Amino acid sequence: SSVYEHFIIYGQSLSTGHQSYPSMSTASLEGNYMIGDQVWINLGNTIFDKFNPLKASLAISDKNSAKTKNGGIAECPIVAAVNHLRLKLNDPDVKYVATSTGTGGKTIEQLSKHCTNGYLYNDFKYAMFYGAKISRELNSVISCPAIIWMQGEYNYTSDSEKGLTPGVPNTTDKNEYKALLYKLKNDMQQDVINSYAQNEKPLFITYQTGAQYTRGKTLEIGMAQLETANENEDMICAGPVYPMTDRGGHLDANGYRWYGEMLGKAYYRTKVLGQRFVPLQPIEISRTDNAKEIKIRFLVPKLPLVLDDWTVQKKTDYGFRVYNDNAQQTITNIRIEGDCVYLTCAQDLSGVIEVNYAGDGANGGHGNLRDSDDYEAYYKYIDHDKKNPDNSYFYPRDKENDNYVTLRPDYEPKTQSGEIIYDQPYPLYNFSVAFYYKLDKGEQNYKVPNLDDITDSAEAVQVSGASLHQAGNSILLKGIKTPVQVKLYSLSGSLLQIIDAPQAGLYSLNDFNKGIYIAKAVIDGNPCTLKISIR
Repeated sequence: SSVYEHFIIYGQSLSTGHQSYPSMSTASLEGNYMIGDQVWINLGNTIFDKFNPLKASLAISDKNSAKTKNGGIAECPIVAAVNHLRLKLNDPDVKYVATSTGTGGKTIEQLSKHCTNGYLYNDFKYAMFYGAKISRELNSVISCPAIIWMQGEYNYTSDSEKGLTPGVPNTTDKNEYKALLYKLKNDMQQDVINSYAQNEKPLFITYQTGAQYTRGKTLEIGMAQLETANENEDMICAGPVYPMTDRGGHLDANGYRWYGEMLGKAYYRTKVLGQRFVPLQPIEISRTDNAKEIKIRFLVPKLPLVLDDWTVQKKTDYGFRVYNDNAQQTITNIRIEGDCVYLTCAQDLSGVIEVNYAGDGANGGHGNLRDSDDYEAYYKYIDHDKKNPDNSYFYPRDKENDNYVTLRPDYEPKTQSGEIIYDQPYPLYNFSVAFYYKLDKGEQNYKVPNLDDITDSAEAVQVSGASLHQAGNSILLKGIKTPVQVKLYSLSGSLLQIIDAPQAGLYSLNDFNKGIYIAKAVIDGNPCTLKISIR
């Protein structure tokens, strides 16, 4: 029998791929599937009894939409995320199913399991109902290793009709949104466990709402998502969407596919490498000896920090703002030293200091700070206006006023020398999340909670001196000074066996079936991770 892993995305319009014409990821990869004729369980799907090869397509509900920048739903980020994992892991023994279950223009309340103002949550439940039904008919096993949540835009504004019950407004408050998100996470994880009879909770991956949808100095919704992820080990934040190419809020096809690979990266680092994926974000805000200066120390997945104004468009003060007693300050200098950013202002910062990054207003929810993560994408950035040999457009578009309208975004990512990155892999740097923090008057520093136990480097997976290797169908431990336990996991994260290794040497894996496994050990107090392939 086959083993299927079902990845489900839920949320509002960015989870579904609104305004993403044209479809780009149209080539199916062996072992990747969707339910019925399209990746969306809703949006016009009529076939629910078959796994078909996964591919991007124009949603059935949008088949008559214009072939323009305002065009229909065509490139869902879950497609690139699951294809990324297929290409990264290349595990023939596990098949993947991808399903989109979201609905555009909805609040977290409307998408909640407990909403009596419509029942959109049923689309999420349908995905598992049909996944279980089809897998049973195929005499196969199915589980859900991850749920992806992309929502928040409609909670940045209040609407009297978008609450949990009819006639009640939705929240725009950080703590209320956090409570709703925590409840939703738990509901979705429990429904997965109930539907698929699996023991392990699926990882809950959120993005950070932002870009043009950002509202307010304090970034209530973006901070709610970030804080909830930092507070829960079974939840991660894959980062912001502002670096991706967009059409004024919704991403374009490149942007959705690019973020899909970011989701794949976050899942891989968490579930396969066993690291806790954490986006680039502040860990401490401090005053310095210079009364005009504020220091922000960052948790950096991979140094060095970079103020990048070529991959993304340059923003005022690279996206930073500083307030002193509620008055916005003029920033005169921004510099990077190691894992810190120093902001110097024209006036002394003697009162209540507030720091905001990628906020609303002139910066439109964007900024320029990133790390130097060299993790590789599989897909390439494609020119939406590229031509066929006969000079016709490769991606057809409708005429408007007797002219063809460009499908390109207003800004396209460039190399540092200024060329647009056409036909080059998407850069999977970690751009800083949007954030807001405050230092009260007389307070010297503020330490962001729940980040102390996280290593400063996502790359620190090998140990100098001692090491873990594969040698044929055995594990080879070198240079260990004390006994070590090696834990062997499936790719979905299930613990399969513990090997007690009292000394260096070979330890057999002959009892394992062919496939790919993950070995983890703590050697001399340091975590060490190894991908094992048994042929």
